[in-house]
Formats: sequence, C-alpha cells, structure tokens
Amino acid sequence: MKTAAVMNRNVVVVSPAVTVGAAAAMMQRLRIRHLPVVDDGRLAGIVSDRDLMRHDDETTCAEAMTPSPVVCSWDAPISRVARLMLDNKIDSVPVVNGPGRLIGLVTSADLISLLLDRAEGDVVPFEFSLQLAASDAEAAAFAA
Repeated sequence: MKTAAVMNRNVVVVSPAVTVGAAAAMMQRLRIRHLPVVDDGRLAGIVSDRDLMRHDDETTCAEAMTPSPVVCSWDAPISRVARLMLDNKIDSVPVVNGPGRLIGLVTSADLISLLLDRAEGDVVPFEFSLQLAASDAEAAAFAA
C-alpha cells in the first residue's frame, strides 16, 4: 500500500510568522497535534503540540518548529513511513512532491487506523505481553 492511500489531504498549516499561542489555540480547537509550517508554498518545518509547550505564546512558529522535517513522497510504501516514524521517534510525516510542496500528512493515528478492519470495525487480533518494573532496580535492569 502506498502513502497516498492513507495520507490526510486536508492539512491545516501555518506560516512561520504565526505565534505559538495562536498555533496552540488552533491545534486545541481542531484537536490536532501537528502543524506543518509552510513558507511560500514550500514546507519549511513542522510544529507539534510538544514543541509549542517549550515556548512562550509570543514565540513564532519559525522559532519553535523543527526545520527540514523527515518527509516522504506520495508513492512511498506505508511500511517506509512507519519505519521513519519509529526510527526518528516522531508521530507525523509530511508528504511532499518533488519540489518540496506539501501535499499531505501521515500521522501515527492514520497508521493505527490501518489496523482496524474497516468492514467490521474490530481491531485486528494480535498478541502482547506486559513487563512490570515494580522497583527502581527492576527499572534500571530494563534500561541496561
């Protein structure tokens, strides 16, 4: 499956001049966690809700954004996007065309939705186990 099949095509973006306060209010109102920053039609960076928490309300998105974010093309396999997210510990990947123009966004929520059987609305079965660190010593052992 290609990225185009899962990417969000109606992406809310901000200009670099928008303040963190305004961006945070937008994100809260729209219930989104990532805002691509677009300058003159090209992707300049991206801000996440976590980025915004580290800055005061008057800081601009240009100052708060991650410049040159990890991106993919519309025809990249979904597995490539998932690998980019895991390797870079990020929750969204902007989708750009050749000249760097934003054409979509894939989020971790978009990828998780692929695990749902759309016909039945049930989660695809999988196995998991939990490992509890009940003390500092056990937590340290996990970190080693």
